[in-house]
Amino acid sequence: MRYFASAILALGLLATRAPAAEQETTHLAGRENKTPGPPGYQEVADGDKQFDRATEQAQRSLGFFMAALRAKKSGDSGFEVKKAFVDGDNVEHLWISDVTYDGANFHGKINNRPIDVKNVRLGQQVTVAPKDVTDWMFVKDGKLIGGYTTRVFYARLSPAERAQFDQQADFRIDEKVGKK
Repeated sequence: MRYFASAILALGLLATRAPAAEQETTHLAGRENKTPGPPGYQEVADGDKQFDRATEQAQRSLGFFMAALRAKKSGDSGFEVKKAFVDGDNVEHLWISDVTYDGANFHGKINNRPIDVKNVRLGQQVTVAPKDVTDWMFVKDGKLIGGYTTRVFYARLSPAERAQFDQQADFRIDEKVGKK
């Protein structure tokens, strides 16, 4: 079984814990989460088809992200990639901020406090191979570009949770983007 874990934007969202072998967890958006665990932690059932499609879509469109990162046009900010970090049987998907690309790999710092993996830490400099990217995002003129896993979880929020997210986020989510 796969294990996916990462911090989520601290929005006061509560998650219920399921047995580890039957869950995946992920982060909504590239934000530092200073307080580990719920609230601020999202779990996903192993084999969640929407989540799997989101990570596949992120991989397929990674070239677009790389081109935008190289160009860095006016109004573009917050370039981040997401990667799964492994520590024993635990796998945690964490956002990497301050991203650069050297033509072979991405480089940046971990932007979420790890919860399930203990071999990396918030703010640690890391290198990510393009094949290991599970999501990517940036903000263009206040609008989220990419963030496919973020969109999946945003669609699952209650109206009150969405309102809270929208109030706290530095970007808007166009719910039509990324839907299939």
